[in-house]
Amino acid sequence: MDATPRLVVSAPFGNYVQPEGALATLGTFTAARRPGRVWRILKTVRWYPRIGGWVNKIGLRNPGIDWLVEKARVGRIDVADKLVSIHGFSDADWYLLLERIAELAPRGVELNLSCPNVGAIEWPVDLFERAVATGVPVVAKLPPVQYELLFEQALAAGIRTFHCCNTLPVPAGGISGSPLKPVALACIRRLQELAPAGVASELRILGGGGIKRPGDVDDYAAAPGVVAIAVGTKVMNPAYLFSASGLAGIRARAEELLAGRAPWLTGALATHP
Repeated sequence: MDATPRLVVSAPFGNYVQPEGALATLGTFTAARRPGRVWRILKTVRWYPRIGGWVNKIGLRNPGIDWLVEKARVGRIDVADKLVSIHGFSDADWYLLLERIAELAPRGVELNLSCPNVGAIEWPVDLFERAVATGVPVVAKLPPVQYELLFEQALAAGIRTFHCCNTLPVPAGGISGSPLKPVALACIRRLQELAPAGVASELRILGGGGIKRPGDVDDYAAAPGVVAIAVGTKVMNPAYLFSASGLAGIRARAEELLAGRAPWLTGALATHP
């Protein structure tokens, strides 16, 4: 795989779709098993033509982090070239998850700080410092709203790589697809404004939301700090996965426009005052 892949398949889709040359995100894994994964996906994912987007209420259904540890131990899953997404419901959950990440040593860990289907997000005050201490490159996946404190604390711990952004919360679940694109682009621009002087140029952004065709990559590539493109519900339509207008075309466009930009699968930078 390229040292700096420019196309990322977001969780949970990276569990199932892992095209060559792209970086798949496994998960999102929680400390304890959350059953009903396949049933939950089939029941909650809906296409809404009126808004031109998908709405889901999957709620982080997954077999638990120890399942992944065991699969990796026996060689059934290789995490060395994957991002692993995690989410904790308590301080103890987050600490356990980070211990497992240190054991697994994946290509990177994504802190899912923003799922709209699991209630209010809580995190320990030292979460970001502990994540950096694992030695695994850290990506902080932000919500599309109310991300300022998360961003500030992650920056203080030395984290510079952010995924903008998770689904947009609504009563029916989380919206993805085209309606998310302007929100994600606004989030990316806002991070540049929030970053202290001298730090904005260090930000490495995974931009995602509403990417359906190669032309959508252009808008993200023009946004400040974007170094990679993330796709999610695009892969809900398997007919387009490897077509010229599907993931192959999106990946080619991302590599063309983002080639030469900063590597982002690296450790945290030195903490700034």
